[in-house]
Amino acid sequence: MAEKRKLAFYIRLSDADEEVKEGTKDESNSITGQRKLLYAYIKKTEEFAGFEVLEYFDDGYSGTMFNNRAEFQRLIQDAELGRFECIIVKDFSRFGRDYLEVGNYLEFVFPAMGMRFISVNDNYDSDRNFGVTGGMDVAYKNLIYQLYSMDLSRKVKSARRTRNLSGEYTASFVCYGYKKDPDDKHKLIIDEEAAKVVVEIFSLIIAGYNASEVARILNERKIPTRVQNQWKNGINYVPVHNKGDYMWDNSEVIAIVQNEQYKGIMIQNKCETVGFGDNKKVRKRNKEDWSVVEGAIPRIVSDEMFDEVNKMLRVEARGIEKSTKKRKKNLFICPYCGRKLMNSSAVCTPKLLCPKRRMVRTGECQQIFM
Repeated sequence: MAEKRKLAFYIRLSDADEEVKEGTKDESNSITGQRKLLYAYIKKTEEFAGFEVLEYFDDGYSGTMFNNRAEFQRLIQDAELGRFECIIVKDFSRFGRDYLEVGNYLEFVFPAMGMRFISVNDNYDSDRNFGVTGGMDVAYKNLIYQLYSMDLSRKVKSARRTRNLSGEYTASFVCYGYKKDPDDKHKLIIDEEAAKVVVEIFSLIIAGYNASEVARILNERKIPTRVQNQWKNGINYVPVHNKGDYMWDNSEVIAIVQNEQYKGIMIQNKCETVGFGDNKKVRKRNKEDWSVVEGAIPRIVSDEMFDEVNKMLRVEARGIEKSTKKRKKNLFICPYCGRKLMNSSAVCTPKLLCPKRRMVRTGECQQIFM
């Protein structure tokens, strides 16, 4: 029995279509809406009768980017392997919003593969438009899609900033000591267990402990770090170290005591994305461009406690900044845990130390003499 001929559907829904996911916007761009349109198209097209359909979905990815879309990459790999003979999309914008990259696929990549490409709503079929990319009409449409995407991105950022300044929380992750209100994801409430740790950190420093000693105390008690607390709450936070590695260090402690959000100040938009498509980069904003709203979240520490601790740690914080610069230049790695080694302050017996050894009294990490 002859193997069935195959075609591929590519379907994409971006984060900019959040209203669709929440049910407040037209369903035409939703995953379900796109599937219905594509199946209706092949049903009325006789030449596709009996074809097997392979489906590729990218949910929550911008059309301006190509390299980070897992299903898009799988689609292209399968096309190169000849697993189907035609790709069908709802319109060019679902395939991509970078008009140069879309044009590259239509003009060069797919013709080289012998791959047919159909965009239903654009009335484009490469079998009928071979060699002209649908003419200037297609190129113009793709340019419009890109300009629309850029304009939409600006509008989304502006709307988000307006919501931030009105006291709404729109970031994906929350500051240690807080959690999102289960009844309102744009509102922060106190995470009682983590907030107690925050207050204890401030109290220990006021009692005379330095940041390294506070970190050692937390590690000995196996208190979850900020990252581990996200995991515990079911948030897919990008790990820095091993999940089983309870590792506070002085920089973690200082990051907490310098965070003004614990005074009840909501701070957002500290970074921004610049560039377009696969050339996007994240950079820090100037402080005056942050979205800062006082009293928008519950307070965990008093102004007096915050100011006292930061006054006590000001000198130590400067020392840590200098030592961090030295560590960045160090190419030696701890063979036990993989962290960068730091220089010892000892003059007579120069050696390299693993920062973990300073924060955890017991463990496999050893001093290394040079």
